[in-house]
Amino acid sequence: MGDRRFRLEESNDIGEHFYMFIGSFLRRLHTRAKKKKLMISETWKTLKAAYPMLQQAIKSLQIFNPQCKLEEADPDVDCEYDVKIPISKGYSLTANIFRSKARMKNSSAEPVIMCAHPYDNHLIPAMGRTPIAGPPQQYRLIPQGHPYPIFSKLTSWESPDPNYWVSAGYTLVNLNLPGYSNSGGTASIVSMAQGTDYREAIEWVGQQDWCTGSIGLLGVSYLAISQFLAAACSYTENGSSALKCIVPWEGLTDVYRDVACPGGVTGSGFLNFWWHTEVKQALNQSVEEFIKTEGAIPPEVIKLHPMMDSYWESKAIKLEEIEVPMLVCGSFSDHELHTRGSHRAFERVSSAQKWLYTHRGGKWSEFYSQEACSLIKDFMDHFLKGESNRFATAKPVRLEIRSSRDEVHELRWEDEWPLSRTEYRKLFLNQTGLQTEIPTSEAEVSYSGKKGSAEFDYTFNVDTELSGFMNLRLWVEARSFNEGSQCSDDMILCVVVDKLDECGRSVRFNGTLGISDDVVTRGYLRVSRREIDSVLSTSWRFEFSGRSKQTLSRGEIVPIDLTLQPSSTFFSKGEGLRLVVASYETCPSPIFTKDLSINSGTHILHFGGRYDSHLSVPVIPA
Repeated sequence: MGDRRFRLEESNDIGEHFYMFIGSFLRRLHTRAKKKKLMISETWKTLKAAYPMLQQAIKSLQIFNPQCKLEEADPDVDCEYDVKIPISKGYSLTANIFRSKARMKNSSAEPVIMCAHPYDNHLIPAMGRTPIAGPPQQYRLIPQGHPYPIFSKLTSWESPDPNYWVSAGYTLVNLNLPGYSNSGGTASIVSMAQGTDYREAIEWVGQQDWCTGSIGLLGVSYLAISQFLAAACSYTENGSSALKCIVPWEGLTDVYRDVACPGGVTGSGFLNFWWHTEVKQALNQSVEEFIKTEGAIPPEVIKLHPMMDSYWESKAIKLEEIEVPMLVCGSFSDHELHTRGSHRAFERVSSAQKWLYTHRGGKWSEFYSQEACSLIKDFMDHFLKGESNRFATAKPVRLEIRSSRDEVHELRWEDEWPLSRTEYRKLFLNQTGLQTEIPTSEAEVSYSGKKGSAEFDYTFNVDTELSGFMNLRLWVEARSFNEGSQCSDDMILCVVVDKLDECGRSVRFNGTLGISDDVVTRGYLRVSRREIDSVLSTSWRFEFSGRSKQTLSRGEIVPIDLTLQPSSTFFSKGEGLRLVVASYETCPSPIFTKDLSINSGTHILHFGGRYDSHLSVPVIPA
């Protein structure tokens, strides 16, 4: 294997850096669109999708100073690029393979860490394919939080660092999924076709003389999703499978419910950004060919499939089919994208040995942190090398309880999630806030259906830990502005729970894509989609069906049940929480925009008496 590294001279002039980056960024955006004579419209779509991040990056100067720290490639790491892995369908997938030069001299076989994605594994600083030969472009656009992630110049977006894993005694394989970069096959998004090809590539690697036959999967976001897809594929060949374990670090598991239409609310903002800035440029085929397979580009699919149907069912991972040991990261800081899916995976996979790692730090900072790398290494050493370590006896759940964005109140290991000792306390809505007893008389509160909200506060009289899932029961009504005007037959609820300090000020937390002023938890629901899926739901978590429309009649008051994203927060005596129910996003997450255009008129919340509107909170006994 040859060592093919590339280095570029870097300018020290900030202005030159800026224009080089913008020029490089725009050229990549233009290339495919120009070929199809759609340059203006496609460029506009891309810039519109990237604008919130790009504006913030320019204003904060992050675009000049990427929020990460690069290390030089370890001279012991041998890099073999574009290795072809044959697939039985008649094409090959390409992979970069990183090995120890010293250990190669002994021709020794070693276990393999593997990842797969649609992002083009050539986009690493060592190959000179990233802006200004620096880190992947995302680190110039997306806020990372502190401390900044640290990785080597051999590391592609959201992938394991070859420096770390080669030095830890492993070979690292970084794979392009079918139809992306220079891999053959047909490009798709979250499909079982990707899973079967990835699984076949895993088994091929496992049979090579430089592999011991033991492979573990690792990576963030889509690199976690691809793990779920591969692990859910059955292995039918003679002999044991090379796939021994997986570490999906924050990945969705149900595209419709997790990101395309959470709570029945169309959320194409992120999919638009993701497609135009990360996926489309990596296609190894035309956009038209991609559309023949998928029906539309990701942000447009919801127009063709607004309800949960067979298309979306095919993109809901069959988690029960996964049986290999798993260490899944289910963060409390990625509510808009991966939190729900990761926790769903821990709940539903069939693996006899499974662990859940929770945190409320930054997504990439946490993944590349010393603590996380050490834990993942022990997991891999246990299942790939047969070493006896903490995973021989470790409890299944690492629970991180935060008091605020920067303060971890407690870190402990638990036997299950959610915790069996949880006491679910109902806090009932009343005209002055939240209380532990249901008001005897009926009442209502109203707010504008265009941009209004209702707030309900509660103060803790003792130190209290809330860890788990909060559930909201509301009785709602859509009302016109006046009796003579038309009444809407639907409404969207945007719900957040905020933490308040002793002075009533908001206490903020880390959120999705580097947000540093997030709330405790959040959720959305389109009332006409309020039907609950009885099969997927549990006593402590509701999963909305998405298969029916139940529109509202004038004067009709209906109950809704909404499970907010899981969280773990400590409240000192005198601190409180604030429930906010609104017709708009009171704590927006840039690029995770929602289509709230159906909201109009007046929204009414009913409580007291026969209307048991309340917030159920998961109290952990001291």
